[in-house]
Amino acid sequence: MPRRWRWWAATFLWLLASQATPQTRVYIDIDTAGGYLLPVAIPRLLGEAEAPQLGQAIRALLRRDLELSGFFRVLDPATYLEDSPASLDRLAYENWLPLGAVGVIVGRLHTAPASEELQVEFVLHDVVQRRPRRGKTYRGPPERYWEMVHRFSDVVFHEFTGEAGPFDTRVLCVAPRRDGTGGKDIVLMDYDGHGVQPLVADGALNVAPVLSPDGTLLAYTSYRHGHPDLYLRDLRRGTEERLTSGAGLALPGAWSPDGRYLALSQSIDGDSELFLYDRRTRRWQRLTSHWGIDVSPSFAPDGRRLVFTSDRSGTPQLYLTDLHGRPPVRLTYEGSYNTAPAWAPRGETIAFVGRSPDGALDIYTIQADGTALRRLTHGGGLRESPTWAPNGRFVMYTSREAAGYRRYLARADGQTNLLLPEASLACESVRWVALPAP
Repeated sequence: MPRRWRWWAATFLWLLASQATPQTRVYIDIDTAGGYLLPVAIPRLLGEAEAPQLGQAIRALLRRDLELSGFFRVLDPATYLEDSPASLDRLAYENWLPLGAVGVIVGRLHTAPASEELQVEFVLHDVVQRRPRRGKTYRGPPERYWEMVHRFSDVVFHEFTGEAGPFDTRVLCVAPRRDGTGGKDIVLMDYDGHGVQPLVADGALNVAPVLSPDGTLLAYTSYRHGHPDLYLRDLRRGTEERLTSGAGLALPGAWSPDGRYLALSQSIDGDSELFLYDRRTRRWQRLTSHWGIDVSPSFAPDGRRLVFTSDRSGTPQLYLTDLHGRPPVRLTYEGSYNTAPAWAPRGETIAFVGRSPDGALDIYTIQADGTALRRLTHGGGLRESPTWAPNGRFVMYTSREAAGYRRYLARADGQTNLLLPEASLACESVRWVALPAP
């Protein structure tokens, strides 16, 4: 998605002049991390006296990002031996080793009232190797500081895990309107609820949004003309076309990884079947033909296979098919209710909603060959809408609770399940999307 503000991010390498640069070390193997939390410290920012509330907000957001990942533990500032380092690139490592800190994030902020611009510099120090590992400088409006923090949180995550972070990403959200009309809007927001951007807010009932991989085409279903029609909106040009019309329910499911095909379900003669819409040729291809209800298609990373939900066996279960409409193969056999599949953006793991033995609706994962069934959630609430982080390491989902809809973030290995901050609006369903480069 195009950003409202233009950002400048300058990367700088910090080298120790007295010795060759040590080999970069990855401290967290995500595949075998288990419950280990890497201890890091975030001391007071240099220049924080200029804007103490902003400095505290920046540090708090850094802490929240890293802790929500389930891979980091931010040390208590009360235990720090120094309140703030003397400079960005020089750190008294002997003051941090006794605390057990592996990393220290040093920052400096500067506000320029005349230009209404904020500059934030961050440097990640490796206490074990006693050297700076990575630094970045960000400039932009002060009210957009959280974008700077999310981006550097991704830097920290990558430096210590070797993988892309989940923080500088956005989610599509279906948000009920507060005017009592029953309408629902489609909005885009940061993964933690900041920066809400309305995409469809015409007062109608709008549901099931899916965004193309390049962030330009939004497919969704709207009842604005009395029927559940499928629309395709070009967010770059501001144009829109209606792909279906009539009484039959049409729901978009997923875009292929290359953005060419839109997989969807549509009611035909009382049954819901799967279709592909080819945006290049503007042609339709029917994938299933069965008396059962086929819905919720999701593409594999290879762009050739799909997983979907069908009740053709008598209860909702997951099935696999491909672009050529091969006979579906049943994937799930445990439980009488399995639905809402979401294929991870890499690998063979599929997340879905399943009814647990205790009657709750929980989030599960399973491999595409039917092995390694794993339950990610336990306890009260009705879980819905599992969606994968672009790096394939986290699952976000919504939970219907007494307080309303809440969003949670789970590690794909099931080690953590953490409540995300409340956004300024309710979010009934979510779709995680990668944030296009600015």
